[in-house]
Amino acid sequence: MSGRPALTFSPLETPVGWLYVVSDGASVVEIAFERPPVPEGHGHEGHAGAHAVRQLMEYFRGERFTFDVAINPTKVSNFYTAVFMALREIPYGITCSYKELAAMAGSPLAARAVGQAMSRNPIPVIIPCHRVIASDGSHGGYTGGVGVKEKLLAMERQYASASGKIPD
Repeated sequence: MSGRPALTFSPLETPVGWLYVVSDGASVVEIAFERPPVPEGHGHEGHAGAHAVRQLMEYFRGERFTFDVAINPTKVSNFYTAVFMALREIPYGITCSYKELAAMAGSPLAARAVGQAMSRNPIPVIIPCHRVIASDGSHGGYTGGVGVKEKLLAMERQYASASGKIPD
């Protein structure tokens, strides 16, 4: 026995396709756009995974603007952790540039490194890397595909505007 907690997998059908929430029981460790392999002996619907699924469903219905799910992005550097923490500070329905995010993460000259960190974001949507765009206003890349990023941004703008959560 390795002493590591068993992982649970919670599938969720969303307007942008299937998401797969991977949890260690206490926290979410990954959200995948493609079904991850389920190791033998690992189950479905752990506590943290079920909590994340509920909050994601609320998010996709426009009822939730922030997440309070425990997360644990494993195997990331201190710089990536700083980027992920800064990402969680970008308000719902708002975008910022890679350069602005680099400054928020304490490394104002590291816009390219920020892009690399975001490409390795293990918990997209909850860690909202879709809210970061290029300085020229183009969307840049996204783990789930640029089309998914565009849908998430459009959905957030629509719900935020309807609720009065963001300025015009």
